[in-house]
Amino acid sequence: YYGCLRGTPYKWLDLLPLFEKHILPSILVTDNHGQIRAWRLLESPSIKYFTAKIIESVARAGDSVSSQALYHTALRKLHDGRIELIEGYYAVNKMKVKIVDPENPDKAPRECREIQAWKVEEKQSDVNLALQAYHDSITGQVDHAVIVTNDTDIAPALQMIRAHTDVRIGVVVPTSGQNRSANTDLIKFAHWKREHINSGELAA
Repeated sequence: YYGCLRGTPYKWLDLLPLFEKHILPSILVTDNHGQIRAWRLLESPSIKYFTAKIIESVARAGDSVSSQALYHTALRKLHDGRIELIEGYYAVNKMKVKIVDPENPDKAPRECREIQAWKVEEKQSDVNLALQAYHDSITGQVDHAVIVTNDTDIAPALQMIRAHTDVRIGVVVPTSGQNRSANTDLIKFAHWKREHINSGELAA
């Protein structure tokens, strides 16, 4: 979401028409014999969106929590249940971290000064995505899985899908620019990749 909208004038990302009318029609998907395969989204849910609710104490803007809540509500209601939200959570904890020595940036971490800092982590979203993708593939619910991420944490799940099913895998990198390449550890398990979403598609 943020990777696509950052640096653009757009504040709303309508996921279903973006993929149904623009991203997926731009891809030619072939089977193991090189034949072009037709595609269609599942009726319900068509898209599974993995996210976590923002915590107010660490939000970057004063309206971040309410804006996200409105967006999530819109996704749930706008397309009659065709978008399913699967939520993880944010964990905020104090922890000790090593700081880079300004006079000797190459100094080993064990030799650097230690301070206490806040650690903000999104929990379960990657695990939920990996488990859902593997579950839907291994149970035959899909024959083509499109994963929108550039996070290599999902790579082992894609590897298992390739090893145990005939499901075709596509990876879409969620960025609006063309200067960010897909992670090689991720796309080596994909049948196809798309490394950006262009401004015309976002505008539509």
